[in-house]
Amino acid sequence: MARLISGSAFQRPIEQFFEEKSVFDKTTLAALKKLATDSKQPFETVLIKESGLPEETLFRLLAEAYNLPFCETDETVPFADLPERLASVCAREKLLVISLVDKSLLLATFQPARIRNITPLFTTLGYEASFQVTTSSRVALLIASAPETDSPQDDLFSGIHSLASTLKSSENRPREAEKINDISISLDTPSVSELVNKTLLLAVNQGASDVHAESTQHGARIRFRIDGVLVDRLELDTSTAAGFFSRLMIMSHLDITEKIMPQDGSFKVTCEDREVEFRIACMPGIFGPNIVLRLLSGAESVKLSLETIGMLFDELEIIRNVTRSPHGMILVAGPTGSGKSTTLYGVLESLADPRLKFITIEDPVERRIQGVQQIQVRINRNEPERSLTFARGLRTILRLDPDIIMVGEIRDAETAQISMQASMTGHLVLSTVHANSSAETLGRLQNIGVDFHLLMSCLNLVFSQRLMRKLCPECKKGRAPDEKEKALFGKMAVEQVFSAQGCPNCLKMGYTGRTGIFEFLQITDEIRDLVAQNGLIESMKFIREKRLRTLFDSALIKVSRGLTDFSELERVCGPCL
Repeated sequence: MARLISGSAFQRPIEQFFEEKSVFDKTTLAALKKLATDSKQPFETVLIKESGLPEETLFRLLAEAYNLPFCETDETVPFADLPERLASVCAREKLLVISLVDKSLLLATFQPARIRNITPLFTTLGYEASFQVTTSSRVALLIASAPETDSPQDDLFSGIHSLASTLKSSENRPREAEKINDISISLDTPSVSELVNKTLLLAVNQGASDVHAESTQHGARIRFRIDGVLVDRLELDTSTAAGFFSRLMIMSHLDITEKIMPQDGSFKVTCEDREVEFRIACMPGIFGPNIVLRLLSGAESVKLSLETIGMLFDELEIIRNVTRSPHGMILVAGPTGSGKSTTLYGVLESLADPRLKFITIEDPVERRIQGVQQIQVRINRNEPERSLTFARGLRTILRLDPDIIMVGEIRDAETAQISMQASMTGHLVLSTVHANSSAETLGRLQNIGVDFHLLMSCLNLVFSQRLMRKLCPECKKGRAPDEKEKALFGKMAVEQVFSAQGCPNCLKMGYTGRTGIFEFLQITDEIRDLVAQNGLIESMKFIREKRLRTLFDSALIKVSRGLTDFSELERVCGPCL
């Protein structure tokens, strides 16, 4: 069984509640428990069918067990007066609408155990739902007037066709596209297949960058990384979790019998005319496999611009001036998931010119850009000599007469050395490095063993970046800054700051979308001369002073403009208040 996680949590098993209430004698309660176990039905379902209690008494007890009010009113909103999609969902899930005010819904159900499953449906539709308990006979009487419901396969989203028909395999080898739901395996059942499909669809539609499927002692939990933050989405019991993991591994062509070694794979799908690649990393844990799926969107219809990424005017001017140079290196620093590759894609798209040849080598290719030759790094673990690494690919790229080269990441001295040689022979080289700040990037490259004096001669610009969540414009709340906040702003005249609240538009998170913050360090002749004379360590204080602004200062500007809040600033940059 799988259940979607919502904000509320059930306090104790319902069997325990009825035992504490002494509603049944021990013999009757034991018989009901045994019947639920033997028939593999929820205890609540058996209670409704077999308890023999008066209907209203039973459902009032269920309401108390789930800490919900019992519906006392006889008035409901007719299905004919509801928006079509909302009416369809309510009819399918056997729910009565008690009231609808703006986007706030009050619903009545006779199945309170399913509230966790159905709450995200209304969040997806843009409604904030609260629940009461009513009797099954009342629901059956009023549901007869409801419109015909959608296909039972479409039980996760309203208005979205089953992923079986919208999510199709697009494997590399040419063949007729087959539906993911049609890939049959001995360990899989249609319900698990459908669960996997709709989990992937939920991730795509909610804008997740990663899907985390983690084995636990009692099954598995599924979490999405949305705007850089992990959010709980599903919990699976042990049997469903096993099928869920097996399904993902077979879709990715991994060995489901491997219990010791980590594995990597990928698969591509098209979802509602949008191609999405899922790259999978699987690591065995003490309770079972732990899988992370990275969503790569591929070709995008919206062109990237450095302005929309979040660069300020003076930062854009530096980028434009540096990229006018026909040669040299530009490095972007930051941890995994900080938007480094996206920024470089924005730079490439801003440089688009049919008179120039662009070549990239990446791992993976996250965004396809028209007019750019993009190469995917490929590692052959069976025959390492046949692997296409950054260094090996870069050597060949230099013989393809490029003007601008993008190297996905400088991971070792060999790749760094070839990149520097390319930048000194008439090429503009863009790349990324894992480092915490622009100044620390120089130390990082020195530590991996590059010729540092050669590096300083060809390096034009280093900047680090992070991503901050933007406040939801629909629900953010303003207030006057306190004294500590005014002290942080310094000379900036800020009369109002905002904080996150949460609404259906932002999935109750308070944030929607992200913006970048940047720390620019332009490598000037003055810096080169000082490093050549005194070395990097002795020159570091001077180098830090030459930064345009720090990441903290950049974040503070975004807070002052109402784009984000102090809570997000501290999450990204560290404590400040």
